[in-house]
Amino acid sequence: MNTVRNLEEIDFNIKMLNKYLKIKVDPEYEFAISRIKKGTCFVADMRDVPYKFYPSRYIGYTGNSMNAHLNNDQKDGRETNPAISSILGSKPESNTEIDSKYQEFCQTLGIIASEKGCFGVARKYWKLTK
Repeated sequence: MNTVRNLEEIDFNIKMLNKYLKIKVDPEYEFAISRIKKGTCFVADMRDVPYKFYPSRYIGYTGNSMNAHLNNDQKDGRETNPAISSILGSKPESNTEIDSKYQEFCQTLGIIASEKGCFGVARKYWKLTK
């Protein structure tokens, strides 16, 4: 799969995950919840309150969906993170304030955020404000 090239492609993927969360029908709902719970690097969508969080390994591939993601054996944050950084003009950073908002977001979804992201690494965030 190709990595995202612009904000419109990131927004497409955000809308797809939001659709899965809104319909609350499995397997799509569980897929979305699992991605959010297991992620390490997230796009923190701060364009509306409450903030929402989207994992880079999902958001970073063009035209992503549950089926496309599950069938992508090559998915890798080392590929998606630079693409997202290029579009948003920054690198993901640890941020305790934003991490607190991530934990609140998880609570609204009925899940408890892990202390750290996958592999015991601190979560990092890009701020999406425009």
